[in-house]
Amino acid sequence: MTNRMILNETSFFGRGAVNELVPEVLRRGYGKALIVTDAQLVACGVVDKVTAKLDAAGLEYQIFDRVVPNPTIAVVQRGLATFNESGADYLIAIGGGSPQDTCKAIGIISANPEFEDVRSLEGLAPTHSPSV
Repeated sequence: MTNRMILNETSFFGRGAVNELVPEVLRRGYGKALIVTDAQLVACGVVDKVTAKLDAAGLEYQIFDRVVPNPTIAVVQRGLATFNESGADYLIAIGGGSPQDTCKAIGIISANPEFEDVRSLEGLAPTHSPSV
């Protein structure tokens, strides 16, 4: 069963969630994704399950796989730089809390660059624009 949760943006999770990806991307008219994950999930083939769907649909993506447990500010900033350099217009998090948190921070900061120090997002941050 696939579940959908809308926070600042939409998250799909649960059995079959990967099948929701391409229709959602096409519905929104996105062009290129930055996939935010860790090297272990790339190595064990989990990321391939997502990229296979994107490849089959002819959708572009780039992978940022430098997320570590309890990601540091430097990891978020590297991910943000990768997002900005990639030409991506949307984000996909693959993995547990660390990839998700890193991805959320990248999305929020890219839309609210005044929080690029990352630390200012701690607690209740007065962002003005929705996350990428």
